Amino acid sequence: MSDQAARLREQLQNTSQSKSKVIGIVSGKGGVGKSNFSLNFAISLCQKKKKVLLLDLDIGMGNIDVLLGTVTNLSIIDIFGKSLTIHDIMNIGPNGLKYISGGSGLSTIFSLSEDKLSQLFNELEGIMNDFDYIIFDMGAGVSEQTVKLLTAMHEVIVITTPEPTAITDAYAMIKHLVLNEVTSKLSIVINRISSLKEGESVLFRLERAIKHFMNVDVNRLGMIFDDAIVRKAVITQKPFILLAPSSLPARSIESISKKYVNEDIEDSNSHSFIHRMKSLFLKR
Repeated sequence: MSDQAARLREQLQNTSQSKSKVIGIVSGKGGVGKSNFSLNFAISLCQKKKKVLLLDLDIGMGNIDVLLGTVTNLSIIDIFGKSLTIHDIMNIGPNGLKYISGGSGLSTIFSLSEDKLSQLFNELEGIMNDFDYIIFDMGAGVSEQTVKLLTAMHEVIVITTPEPTAITDAYAMIKHLVLNEVTSKLSIVINRISSLKEGESVLFRLERAIKHFMNVDVNRLGMIFDDAIVRKAVITQKPFILLAPSSLPARSIESISKKYVNEDIEDSNSHSFIHRMKSLFLKR
């Protein structure tokens, strides 16, 4: 074990509970609208007077600032490369959303090593009481270190679409998480549905396969209708929940965030992210 990890174990002995709920948003494949969902979902939570931090962890290929039409000079990689704090790299978005860019066009390949993971944890520890929700828009692929990060989160939301390849990849992602003993609550969002019937069919097939082959229950978080307004929002670089709040996709997001907040109030499992990280690292 590295000295950094050893120090982390020591620090974790004295951590206390904190209020932030930490959420990871993943997909089995690219192109299913994961980052678009993450951004619009986060803004919708802010509209409900929640304090939200959105971290783009698709490092080197981040999309959050692009979807917002902003240019950020600092990204999450600067915590490691320039010894900056998490406050130094935060940006302010619509409705009071705080977000951290994943950066783009990096000249070198970046990997989230154990030392970097523990450094990130140390930074997050200092802000856990500042936010109601901390949302990670995860990058493509699942490494050993990102599995550890997902394991500590309260919930993992898997985004997919009705396309057969997307459904297959979403199933493979969930299977990977289950095999790696990620015990976070698992939720599913079906994006780009053409009808409720189509969405219900996809959810039913996924749920049945997951229950039959993995004996795991997943939470139906919701479905988002396909609409040309989403593509227009991407082109104009304005989140569709703000560009067209009465559109079907925006109303879908509103329904999902409302359900999420209501379920969160009823959820009695309140162990903090810090507590989960403590359990994860101290058992090694």
